[in-house]
Amino acid sequence: MLYEMYLQLSHRAGPRQLEAPRIGMTHNLGGSPMSNVAAVCIIGAAE
Repeated sequence: MLYEMYLQLSHRAGPRQLEAPRIGMTHNLGGSPMSNVAAVCIIGAAE
């Protein structure tokens, strides 16, 4: 997911490319019961 966000923000996503992305967000959930983990990344494109 993070790599796809990088491709979108650098305008290298080919046929999946969005028109003009400026920010992106990914999230992942994992772990086992009683020890769950959540990771969130919010990244902006360089101007």
